[in-house]
Amino acid sequence: MFRRLLMVAVAFPVAGVFAAAEAQQGNEALVNLASKDISLNDDKDCIDLGNAVGAYNGIRVRAKKGDIFVTRVSVRYSDGSVHNEDRSIDLKEGERSRPINATSGDKFIDHVNVTIRPSKGKATLDVLGIQSPAGAKRKRLPLDKPVGCGGAAGGTAGKPADPTQQIVAKPTDGKASSATPGKPLAGGEVLFGTQSVGFGVDRDVIRVGNEIGKFDRIRLRVLDNDIFLNDLKVVYGNGEPDTIAVNTEIKKDSRTNWLNLKGDRFIKEIQLSYRSKPSVKGQARVEVFGEYAEGWLGPQGEGRKFNDGWVLLGAQTAGFVGFDKDTIQVGKNEGGFTKIRVTVRDRAITLNELRIVYANGADDLIPIKTRVDAGSTYGPIDLKGDKRAIEKIEARYRSRFIDKEAKGKGNAIVEVWGRH
Repeated sequence: MFRRLLMVAVAFPVAGVFAAAEAQQGNEALVNLASKDISLNDDKDCIDLGNAVGAYNGIRVRAKKGDIFVTRVSVRYSDGSVHNEDRSIDLKEGERSRPINATSGDKFIDHVNVTIRPSKGKATLDVLGIQSPAGAKRKRLPLDKPVGCGGAAGGTAGKPADPTQQIVAKPTDGKASSATPGKPLAGGEVLFGTQSVGFGVDRDVIRVGNEIGKFDRIRLRVLDNDIFLNDLKVVYGNGEPDTIAVNTEIKKDSRTNWLNLKGDRFIKEIQLSYRSKPSVKGQARVEVFGEYAEGWLGPQGEGRKFNDGWVLLGAQTAGFVGFDKDTIQVGKNEGGFTKIRVTVRDRAITLNELRIVYANGADDLIPIKTRVDAGSTYGPIDLKGDKRAIEKIEARYRSRFIDKEAKGKGNAIVEVWGRH
């Protein structure tokens, strides 16, 4: 079915005209930000809220006239972040939704995109803002100039919305991240991988894989040199591509804001096309991070339902000369484990030994000395006793020089998994 994007002008004034709050819940007001006449024959619409007075910590949508079946609500804020709410909201005339992206902080809203299930006729949709007394007093600064439905600052409704997100970069220290790729940091942040960007146009692909877990947003960290990001694309586990950002300059030693994905998603790979600026410092270093979807980690997290209960504890790159000795710190949120295993990707390795250090200080040294081919797994290895909390795992291995099945000339990727 041919689907088209219809953006029409807001039919009624925004919050500046609605001087009074529509409803009061505790110390928060429910403010009618805009009413929009929509055609039910089309599946998408955009409501421009750049003139809304104050900041908000969430919204609701309401069917003011007619029945509306909403399948997605996308809220674009002035800091460049976007919240995508993918769920079925079946609104009968007069009904309103539950809070959407209810947060603890107040934000200025630029516009709201809604996706509906097409039907016949017309309806009127209200966007209601949840506003605290502090949010009602806030005023937009020059840097908070709204991005309208047309995708540009000061834009107006009636033009197709830019599906990409605005990148806002802030300074960071110039030190390369010491995070282990694939290993959760405090708060659920994960380093997907790093790339070096040359002087010309570079195209890189960072493989993530469904086995890593579900994520809801990503961000970049740029060191050593400025880059110009031509486009940043995420390919989800089901093969669906999603262009997150385009045509953006990112200064060296800076970190971008979080960029939202289309809900909680498995990621197959991240594609980057960029060019760096020539300088005496040479190439730029680009680090790509993701944030686990809420509820994925933890002993009762959704992650325990996938990969037959196996949880990725960490991944390292194996060198060619001598045995690398890597340490994988296991986060407290991982709970106890009964088994571990080692999975190898891209090139065969010689696995020499594993040392498991438990939370109580005890340890197990497991001598192995065997070849593990790319795409295969060593283990599982049963741990002594019942479920045991692991503090860290020390592994010694090296990539094999001769491997006809190796992917390219790079080193092996070694993953350590645990099972509860």
